[in-house]
Amino acid sequence: MFKWSTVLAALPLMLAFDTAAVAMHHANTTGYGLANGGKTLAVMSDLAKPTEIKKYELSTAVSAIAYRPVTGDLLGFSNGKLFVIDKSSGKMTDLSAKFMEDTKIAADAMVGFDFNNKIDAVRVVSSKGDNLVYFPKGFGKDDPKANSVKRFTSLAYDKADKNAGKTPMIFANAYTNAINGKKAGGTFQYALDAGTNSLVSLANNAGTLKTIGTIMIGGKAADVSGMGGFDIVSPSEGTDQAYAILQIEGAKTSGLYTIDLKTAEAKLISDLGMGGISGFAVSKTK
Repeated sequence: MFKWSTVLAALPLMLAFDTAAVAMHHANTTGYGLANGGKTLAVMSDLAKPTEIKKYELSTAVSAIAYRPVTGDLLGFSNGKLFVIDKSSGKMTDLSAKFMEDTKIAADAMVGFDFNNKIDAVRVVSSKGDNLVYFPKGFGKDDPKANSVKRFTSLAYDKADKNAGKTPMIFANAYTNAINGKKAGGTFQYALDAGTNSLVSLANNAGTLKTIGTIMIGGKAADVSGMGGFDIVSPSEGTDQAYAILQIEGAKTSGLYTIDLKTAEAKLISDLGMGGISGFAVSKTK
């Protein structure tokens, strides 16, 4: 005889098993978030335990952070400055980068920041349509762009896209093939738009956006606030796992999610118990 009491009694064990399985899938991956208006680096040493967070105060507030796969460095972007941030202490080293005359970003803009691991340069995009690139020291052979920030075409939706004509509010971007210790043979750039609540593709210097899909959580369209971040970790070429920190409009706390790059479906890993996160990066530890 079927008994609901038997099912209900087993439910806690079933949920615990499912939670453990989810946690193991994300083991050996480290997450870095920005909190407190960019003044605090929040480190999730293992995304299998995302609520176990160590916090380090930063000497200079930054708008965004990015993990550099080739070197393993964590970079921070502030309007007019770039830093290397020590991942275990928060100590900051100014890279003395040269910002071209037209590379300032509005103070109230949300900023996306991620390395294109094919060329080892980092793209800076914003909710105000900015599209910049920082070319690190040693970029190319005697390349005059090395250690400088340059502006490219502003972000806009493709004329044939369903969101054509809408003003994008890109707050995070991420490249595929972020492989530790070496450059990638090729990359593809994705971004998150809080204006259209979409996962989009971003055509590098051209700035062209194309909609992949509406961000869905539990089968429902999400209304994302623009706070949070987005990154991709790649154990090997062609193998990508996308993560995002999203804060839904009206919510007081953010959640850590996986993002399906084909469907834009977001699956909650854990509520982080804190809100106001303004940047996110991930790296594989093993």
